[in-house]
Amino acid sequence: MKILLMAAAKVNLTLDILGKRPDGYHDLKSIMQSVGIYDKITIEQNHSGKITIACSREDVPCDQRNIVYKCAEAFYKKIGTKNEGLFINIEKDIPTQAGMGGGSADGAAVLVGLNEMCGRPLDEYELEKIGAAIGADIPFCVRGGTVLCEGIGDRLQTLESIPMCWFAVVKPPVSVSTAKAYAAVDKEGFVSNYSTEKMLASLTNVGEIGANLKNDFEDTLNIDEVVKIKNELLKCDGCLGAVMSGSGSAVFGIFENKENAEKCTKSFCGRYSEVFTAEKSDFSVRICSLSDD
Repeated sequence: MKILLMAAAKVNLTLDILGKRPDGYHDLKSIMQSVGIYDKITIEQNHSGKITIACSREDVPCDQRNIVYKCAEAFYKKIGTKNEGLFINIEKDIPTQAGMGGGSADGAAVLVGLNEMCGRPLDEYELEKIGAAIGADIPFCVRGGTVLCEGIGDRLQTLESIPMCWFAVVKPPVSVSTAKAYAAVDKEGFVSNYSTEKMLASLTNVGEIGANLKNDFEDTLNIDEVVKIKNELLKCDGCLGAVMSGSGSAVFGIFENKENAEKCTKSFCGRYSEVFTAEKSDFSVRICSLSDD
C-alpha cells in the first residue's frame, strides 16, 4: 500500500512565553495558522522489516533522529501492530530551522498517513497525543487551520478560520536552535507581552490581525537579519504587519491582496534563497492519493 500526503507549514500569529515549568518545558499561549507551503510525504509499505527514509534536502537526517521515524515507531506501538516495513520519502519545500514547523508537519503527515493505511484505528485526538510526546508542534500539525495552542502546545482549541489572506515569507541564512532560544528567554528573565488575548478579539479582520502580530522570541533574540527583513516587509505596499515565526528565523508579512504579497516577495528574490508567497490554509495534512500498489 502507498499513500501520498501534503503537509503544510505553520506560522505563529502570536507567541506568548508564560514561564518555565518544573519539568523543564515552557508554558506557551500561541495562535498558530497553517499556510500554503507544503512538504510532500510518500509512505510505502514493504516487507523490509525496517523504516527507511529519503529526503530531498541533504541537511535533514534520514535515520532514527528524524521525527517521521519516531512518529512511525510510536504509531505502531500505540496500535499494537508490528511494522512489516516502510519507505518514507520527504520532498521538502518548507524551510528548515525556520520556526515554521517543517519537521513537525512531516511527522504529523506520517501519523495521519499510517492511520489511514491501517483503517483509521485512532481518532484525531489520539494522533495528537502521540505527536505531543515527540514534538510540541506536532499536535497542531495534525489538526491544522487556525488554532489556539496552550500548555507546551498540547492543549488545542480550534478557532474560526481567519479571512482569506496571503503571506510573504522570507527565511534568512540564519538558524536558531529552539533550545538556545528558550535558554535566552530564561537567562533574561523575560516577561511576556501577553498578546494572544488581544489577537483572539481580532481574528475576523485581516488588518487587525496584522496590527496585533507579536512573538516573544523575536523581542528576546533580537536577531539583526530578522529585524532588517521585518522592517523591509513593513515598507511593502499592502503589508498590514510582520513578525518572526516560532523561534525563527523565518519572518512573514501579512496581506489582504495577493498581488501585493507577490510583489513584496519578488523584491526579496535574488537576495534570499528561501522566499515564498503563501495563502492561508484551513488544513495541515491532506491525503492526495491512496493505492494498493
